[in-house]
Amino acid sequence: MKIGVLSDTHDQGEFIRAAVNYFNSQNVAWVFHCGDWVSPFIFHFFKDLQAPLRGVFGNNDGDKFRHLAFKDRWGIDLDYEDRFLEMELDNRRIAVFHGDYSDIVEALVTCGKYDVVFHGHTHQKVNQHYEKTLSLNPGSLMKETSDTVKGASIAIYDTSTHLATHHMIEI
Repeated sequence: MKIGVLSDTHDQGEFIRAAVNYFNSQNVAWVFHCGDWVSPFIFHFFKDLQAPLRGVFGNNDGDKFRHLAFKDRWGIDLDYEDRFLEMELDNRRIAVFHGDYSDIVEALVTCGKYDVVFHGHTHQKVNQHYEKTLSLNPGSLMKETSDTVKGASIAIYDTSTHLATHHMIEI
């Protein structure tokens, strides 16, 4: 099963639309968002997503009430958890956390409970195994975060191979 992963979309509507198109072209079964959606007004960019969307809030998602209202307004198959989400899909234990506390990310990755930990916050791509657990940060959909962090990116995790790949998003 292919799972799409994105984070830190920060109101980047056209990049969200491009990411949704890419996920659809890859026939992902699920998409996970690791937080920092920012404005609830961007949800219409997710309306064409053909997979269920699950996610957590990040440290820049202030108006959580409107997030919930707008996902309903646009009819998006989206469920949220506040800060932490865990699921089992295709016999893989998945943890999703925004990543704004690096000690918590490290604990989730090293505890041995999860097959994969999806996280964001830093905008820096991570695709690294620690023993049996894959730590995966898809990066950000911002074109440029700093002089050293550039390029909008997402990731796709394959449950059958237990590997992930990053993909740059262009508009």
